[in-house]
Formats: sequence, C-alpha cells, structure tokens
Amino acid sequence: MTVLSPMQAAIAELAADSAVITIVTVDQYGVRRIRPVEPLGTVGTTQGDARGPGAYIAFVVVSVLDSPIVTLEPIRDVTLSLRCYAQTFLAAEALWLACEDVFANRGQRAAASGLGIWFSRARSIGPDKDPDTKQPLWHGTVRMPTTLASVA
Repeated sequence: MTVLSPMQAAIAELAADSAVITIVTVDQYGVRRIRPVEPLGTVGTTQGDARGPGAYIAFVVVSVLDSPIVTLEPIRDVTLSLRCYAQTFLAAEALWLACEDVFANRGQRAAASGLGIWFSRARSIGPDKDPDTKQPLWHGTVRMPTTLASVA
C-alpha cells in the first residue's frame, strides 16, 4: 500500500528542486538534508544536522502543523511548517526563498506517490533561532490541500 503523505510529498518536491539542493548538503548516507519532523541527531561519531556555533550547516525540517479532513469532501487541508536552518540569518532567508519558490502559487499536480495536490501557497513567518543550538533559521508555512485517495 502506498502512503499518501503530504509531508513526504513536500520533502520530495524540495529534494528535487535545483535551487534548494544547491544550498543544502547531503548527509553521511548521501541523503539531502531535508528532514521530516526534526533534525537528524548525531549517530555514533558522525555529527547530525544540529551543530554548535562555528559548525552550522544548511538543512530544512518539514512538519505537519494541521491536517483536517474537509467535511463532506475527499480533501485534507494540510498546513506544513518549514524551518530553514543555515549559517546566518541571511543564508537562512535565502534557503527559505528557495523553498518558498517550490510551493509559491503552484496549481494542481500529482506527487510521485499518487497524492493529488490541489494547489500550494507559501507564507513566510520570519527569522528565529534554534532554542538549543542558537542556529539561525527562517520559519515559513505551506498550505497544500490534498486528496485522500490516489489520483494515479
């Protein structure tokens, strides 16, 4: 059974975008640093995404803020959170702008999983700092109503 996850669809769209992948690096497993829910932690002696001052790297964390099913409609009205981490606030904003462009005013489409996406709209919230590492980040949201069943 194919999982129709709006969060995974968003991660796949970000990982396929040339502007985003020029900014984020790959991890020790060769995977782009675009993560679901939280940054990848340290594994053994290999550093994860969240690092201390002087060692910050660029990465994106995607999570679901809201995902209600629309009454009497086969639609889920999804709102995603994007947290774009980088070395400086300007670099974090540049990463957000690259991510925003992936979703800004996009129309109907189907994700590789078969998830139908009606449209997407991105909204910038602004700069922030990670509470643990103090790493600069830019926070934004993406509204992305999706289907409940595969359209493929």
